[in-house]
Amino acid sequence: MALVPAAMLAKGGAEVAVGVLGAGLVVALALGAIALIIVAIVIGARRERERTEALRAFAAGLGLRFTDRDPGLDQRMAAFPMFAVGHSRCGLNLMEGGIVSGGVRMSLLAGDYQYKVTTSNGKSTTTTTYNMSFVACMPVLSIDEELTVRGEGLFDKIGALIGFDDIDFESSEFSRRFHVRCSDRRFAFDLFDPRMMEYFLAGPAPRIHARGGVLLFDHGTRRWDASGFSGALHWIDGFFGRIPRHVRAARLPSEDRATDPVLNPGADGTGMHGTDGTGMHDGGDRSRRGQA
Repeated sequence: MALVPAAMLAKGGAEVAVGVLGAGLVVALALGAIALIIVAIVIGARRERERTEALRAFAAGLGLRFTDRDPGLDQRMAAFPMFAVGHSRCGLNLMEGGIVSGGVRMSLLAGDYQYKVTTSNGKSTTTTTYNMSFVACMPVLSIDEELTVRGEGLFDKIGALIGFDDIDFESSEFSRRFHVRCSDRRFAFDLFDPRMMEYFLAGPAPRIHARGGVLLFDHGTRRWDASGFSGALHWIDGFFGRIPRHVRAARLPSEDRATDPVLNPGADGTGMHGTDGTGMHDGGDRSRRGQA
């Protein structure tokens, strides 16, 4: 029987010990990573519950109905292309009802919109989930034109060079900072008088899309907490409050003109508050237009 030198035995034992320690370290790191993931999931779920409850309370404060989940939101908002993007589309934390904003009665729908986009390069498939907050409203003040207002981007500037220009206004700063398209240019000029343009320039203004009598406000793929929704509604209140007199006189129902705070400054119609009106899907004739 061959004898193994003591030095070789010692070296082999050390290597085994190092191997065992290395394997143990890998297992410990893996378990630590799993624990961190679980903690992150638990904390994230708790924050989501807290956010949902805060939004529920916010809706109650405005007298709005609150719905945790609506998988049919994309159908209700089908007039807007952004609600047709991706798959697994769903509305979350939806607040709905009637309010008065800027002196104008309207049906309101606000909340979160979630969708997923799946891409593949032939070898692997990746699914990304997008979340955004929005406010949509259908005012009794008739706006049937298609209107888009958003910040001017690089591609807009390139498009302007090759003839795909938007509407230019008297304010060069406003025209430089905002991209405005409208199916009726005259209405756009009527709406964006100097006072309204100053309001947009004071910022931060959301994106605005108008289709079929419904106006959609958002800041892209960004979610708001309760204070964010409050800020958005405050901005929208200022927007409707600045719609010029001649536009209001021509487009408000006759029964609303007498109480409109712009047409009749003494009328008690200022500020944003809830009404006993119905939501965007179950009201009168205007509430059924532009529906998904």
